[in-house]
Amino acid sequence: MSIVYQILGGLLILGGIPLFWTPVPVGLVMIAVGLSLIIANSDAAREWIRTWRSKHARFDRWLKKAERIIPHPFDRILEETDASRRG
Repeated sequence: MSIVYQILGGLLILGGIPLFWTPVPVGLVMIAVGLSLIIANSDAAREWIRTWRSKHARFDRWLKKAERIIPHPFDRILEETDASRRG
């Protein structure tokens, strides 16, 4: 089932990219949910995102913004990749 979620996450990201530039940024939500699905089902993806967040402040700010607008179960997944909150 993990593979299905990863594929669905990839499709949401691909579908969200063109919609990101619309006046109502529905694409941002789609990308964040897709990213959350992939991160929730892949240890390698979690570690890669954690590394990128620690090295790239702009990417980290973007994900923090996404954490505030995506639905509750998914925001927790993105929070797990935040190196500054990690114990």
